[in-house]
Amino acid sequence: MRRRLTASTCLIALAAVLVLGVPLGIVQAQRTRSDAAGRLEREADAVAAVVDDRVEGHRPITPELIAPYVRRGHRVEVVTPDGRRIVAGAIATGPRIVQRSGAAQAARVTAAEPRIEVTRRVRSTWLLVLALAVGGVAAAAGLAALQARRLARPLEAMAGTSRRLGRGDFSARAGRSGIPELDDVAEALDVSAERIADMVEREREFSGNASHQLRTPLTALRLRLEEVAVLDDPVARAEEVELALAEADRLDATIEALLHHARADHAVAMTEEHGLDDLVREHAARWEPLFAREGRGLTLALQLGARPAKASAAATGQVLDVLLENALRHGAGAVRVITTGQGAAACVAVEDDGPGVHTGIGDIFARGTSSADGSGIGLHLARALAQRHAGELVLARATPPRFELRLPLA
Repeated sequence: MRRRLTASTCLIALAAVLVLGVPLGIVQAQRTRSDAAGRLEREADAVAAVVDDRVEGHRPITPELIAPYVRRGHRVEVVTPDGRRIVAGAIATGPRIVQRSGAAQAARVTAAEPRIEVTRRVRSTWLLVLALAVGGVAAAAGLAALQARRLARPLEAMAGTSRRLGRGDFSARAGRSGIPELDDVAEALDVSAERIADMVEREREFSGNASHQLRTPLTALRLRLEEVAVLDDPVARAEEVELALAEADRLDATIEALLHHARADHAVAMTEEHGLDDLVREHAARWEPLFAREGRGLTLALQLGARPAKASAAATGQVLDVLLENALRHGAGAVRVITTGQGAAACVAVEDDGPGVHTGIGDIFARGTSSADGSGIGLHLARALAQRHAGELVLARATPPRFELRLPLA
C-alpha cells in the first residue's frame, strides 16, 4: 500500500509538471529570445542617436566613438549614407542574432550578438524548470511517504489485531488513529471481537454445562441398561426398557434445556404452570437407585399439594438434579427434599447431614468455585437457570447444608 500510494502521488506530481512546467519553459524560452532582440535593438538605437548627430554635423565617425555603447561580446555595425562601414565590438563567428535600429535616420545601424548566449540563457531557463520539477516531485514523494505511513500504520495495527483474534486472544482491541473512516473500521472490529468472545464463551459454557449435566442422566441410563441385561423375566425387562427410554427422554430434555439457556440473551424465558410436588417425586425416583447404590437414603416431605408453580418444568428439574447430585457427591447421611409454600412463593429445599460449605470459600455459586473436587459448574448453572425463570437459589444454611430454590406460585 505504501509503495502504491507513493508511486501514484509521484505520477500525479509528474503529470502536473508536464502540464504546467513544459508550457512554462516554452514561454520563458520565447521571452528570453524576445528580451535578447529588444536588448539588441535598444543597443542599436543608442548608437544610432550618436551616429545621426555626427552625420548631420558632417563630423567623422570612428569605432572608438561608438565602442562605449556596445556591450561586451556584442558587435555593432554602422553604414553611413556615403557607404562607409564602421564596426565596433567583438569579431563574432558562428550563428548570430542581428537586430536593426528602428530609430536611425541618417545611417543604418545594426547590432548583433552570438546565438550561443541566447541558447545558454534558454538552457538555464529549462534547467531551472527541470530543477523545480524534480524538487516538486521529490517533495510530493516525501509527503506521500508520510501520508502512506499515517494511513498504513492503523491498517497494519488492525491486521495485527485480527491475527490475535484468529489465535484466540479476544482481548485484542484496535487502536484509534484520528482518521474517521479507519476509526469506524476499528470500532466495528472491536465490536466484532466482543461478539466473538461472547459467542466463544457461550460455547465453552455450554460444553461445560453439557458435560456436567449429562453425566447423571447417562449414569441412570447405564444402570437401567445393566438391569435389562441381567433380567430374565420378559415383563420386568419390558418395564426396565420403558424406564431406560424415559431416561433417554430425560437426556433429550436436558440437552434442550441447556441449548435454551445458552441462547438466553436472544430468547424469552419459557414459563409454564406445573405441579412442583409431582416434579420432585419424578426426579427423586430417578435418583433413588443412585443413592441406594451409595447406601444413602432419600426422603421427601412435600407440602404444596396441588398448588402449581409458575416456571419452566425443565429448568426446575435441572436445578433439582444439580442439588441432588451435589448432595450425593459432597454431602453425607440421608438427603431430604422438602417443599413448602409461603404466600405467593414456593420453596424446594434440599438438605443433608454432611459437613456443608467450608468458610472462606467465597461465593459458592460463582463458576469454578467448589468446596471439594467438583467442577464448580453445577451450582453456577443452577442459579442461572433459577434467575432466568424469576426464581432464586440460595444457600439457606452452610452447616449442615441446606439449599433452597424459591419459585413464584401460579
